Amino acid sequence: MKIQHFIIVIIPFVFLSCNDDFSINSDWEDNTIVIGLLQSSDTAQYIKINKSFLGEGDVYEMAEVADSIQYTTELTVHLIEYIIIDPNSSPFQSNNWKRSTRDTIILYRTSEIEKNKFNSNGEEGTFGTDKNYLYKTKEQLIDGYKYKLLVLIPGKIEPVWSETYMINKFVALKPSVNESQKIDMSNENNPYAVRWKSAIYGKVFQPTISFNYIEILGNDSSYHSIILEYPIQSVEELRTPSSYDVGTDMEQSVGGVDFYRYLGQKIPEDPNVRRVSTTVDFIFLSGGKSYETYLNVSQTEVSYGQTTPVYSNIYNGYGLFDSRYKYAVNDKILNVSSLDSLANGRFTSKLNFENYFAN
Repeated sequence: MKIQHFIIVIIPFVFLSCNDDFSINSDWEDNTIVIGLLQSSDTAQYIKINKSFLGEGDVYEMAEVADSIQYTTELTVHLIEYIIIDPNSSPFQSNNWKRSTRDTIILYRTSEIEKNKFNSNGEEGTFGTDKNYLYKTKEQLIDGYKYKLLVLIPGKIEPVWSETYMINKFVALKPSVNESQKIDMSNENNPYAVRWKSAIYGKVFQPTISFNYIEILGNDSSYHSIILEYPIQSVEELRTPSSYDVGTDMEQSVGGVDFYRYLGQKIPEDPNVRRVSTTVDFIFLSGGKSYETYLNVSQTEVSYGQTTPVYSNIYNGYGLFDSRYKYAVNDKILNVSSLDSLANGRFTSKLNFENYFAN
């Protein structure tokens, strides 16, 4: 699929003398902005479709009006499903795909998810939140298939569209679902490392750990989790459906000193609370090629005077449409040595963890 890059250039205008009739605003143009990440394990798929705006006056005041960024009428939004013809031929040739027997998937407009009026810094956001429209379907999507997003905008001749391949066949090597051995996080010289093979169509991967525990205060108990996120890794070449393509071996160290130091930083000390380690979940997240490009472009640092690059893979519009994938190996248990380090180690000894599962 063709990848498009867009550069937005902001040019300051300085006029020694000017005509009062001069306007820097051009004729109004409807620019559609689409954000969508499909995931087969989700119970529902959501696509965000907005428009950019241009007008006379304070742009911050205009942004607070929902109609400036929302389409007032419900749009026609479809997903078209394709199945590959020959898995051993290139999946990146359009003639190697055919329509599946499923009818076109229709997405309906919903406002069931309210938009937070505050940003991540706790400050009131710029854009209006009273009409947070999304487009939704509860149809089950299939790993390994291709989906074309088609959006019809009233007054636009050309449809807004994009395509994505659903990530498929992720393989966790360590720990595996069937592995019964308890997890050793305590070895500082040889830290525990998770290992996996890249999934079909997966370009970026991020291993994540959920450390689960119980807090006991008097007669009351509550369940808690600490999420440990590790660096995003990418593969040079996408794995394809070909039977000859076995994927790339990948690995991330997650145990040792860093594991306990992080828990010591994130779990507050409380002499009145007793804690019990329960399980550890290993979660693997993956994103497609377009998602990787979007991340790389959005994190690019530019020098003074340079323009900021903007990435889009939306035809006749702007934004991002891709797939993501989530695979979990749940309910693993720490071994005796790991529980001892948790209860008595230099980073976590004051957290009052018990060796509940030591026996």
